[in-house]
Amino acid sequence: MSDEWCTIESDPGVFTCLCEEVGVKGIQFEEIFTLGPEAFMDLGTCHGLIFLFKWRQESREGVGLGQGDPDVFFAQQVIPNACATQAILSVILNSSEVDIGPHLKDFKEFTAGLDSQMRGLAISNSDIIRKAHNSFHRTSSFEIIQDKDSKGDDAFHFVGYIAHKGKLYELDGLKPGPICLGDAGEGSAWLEVARTEIQKRIDSYAGSGAGAGEEKAELRFNLMAIVTDRLTTATKEIEKNRFLRQRANINLISQGEDVELADEVDDDDAPPGVPTFEELSEKDKGELQSIVKQCNADIERLQATVDAENQRRTQWKRQNDRIRHDFVPLALCALKHLAKKQKLVPAFNKGHELALKKAEEKKAAEAPKTG
Repeated sequence: MSDEWCTIESDPGVFTCLCEEVGVKGIQFEEIFTLGPEAFMDLGTCHGLIFLFKWRQESREGVGLGQGDPDVFFAQQVIPNACATQAILSVILNSSEVDIGPHLKDFKEFTAGLDSQMRGLAISNSDIIRKAHNSFHRTSSFEIIQDKDSKGDDAFHFVGYIAHKGKLYELDGLKPGPICLGDAGEGSAWLEVARTEIQKRIDSYAGSGAGAGEEKAELRFNLMAIVTDRLTTATKEIEKNRFLRQRANINLISQGEDVELADEVDDDDAPPGVPTFEELSEKDKGELQSIVKQCNADIERLQATVDAENQRRTQWKRQNDRIRHDFVPLALCALKHLAKKQKLVPAFNKGHELALKKAEEKKAAEAPKTG
């Protein structure tokens, strides 16, 4: 039997790093904060969506592909708490544009002939996938024990959405197979179809609280898009612009212009798609100068993207390190030393007084003013 899987946080930094740890390259996760028409603008290439919602018993009928269909990877969830990783795998293993790395490539080939339940067992018994998943478990020295009469925490569940051969599919590991939600359209049009479907689902949950006997409507949802890595994309575009700028500058020099080649790159390493010297030689000085000017502007813009993405990754690493580190011993040690120096009770009293003061200030600020 496979070892136990933990619950993990729905967070773009966690999911991006999880994928990298199993060998996936060139993707990142972007959180979607609105479901308006502008929801998926400026995402670039989107490989799929991951949707988190509070699980409840429901009967949603759909057109499912055969469990043994080799054209769509689908795995049933056969172990608790694995739904986040399974939803991610359901998306990236169905994308021909994602570099899934050697391990997942071998895994996909190995499970190609298995049914959906056996694929789920294969996921749950993969040491590499399980260890990457469990590495994002929040570490704590304390174990929270539920009272026997407690209902426990709410159960949340992840599902994936992909476009495949002109159809939109929902990939839910708790279902027997993929659910076809209708035509997806061409290109990125599937995102609009998915947006409408997800909005309908949210509306059904938000409006069913009272009818289901709950105190209030359910409003806790999370949606993330799996997109092409912006850092890699921007870096490649900078390189293209550098080679184009140098070739344009060399052509300007050949036409008698006094140009300094401050940013020298080895032209033999030029990536595909950069206009050749011959193509640029057909342009006049004005056109070449415009190319150089545009390259400078694009490099500056793209460098800002690189800097922002590097900053995000630094923040992700810091957050993930905090998740994996147990701070309880440090806190207990600090409390012990404060008590030893007889400073614990005064510190507690001071903090208590400050909290009461802030509460009074907040109450006074919220009180209605009389003229």
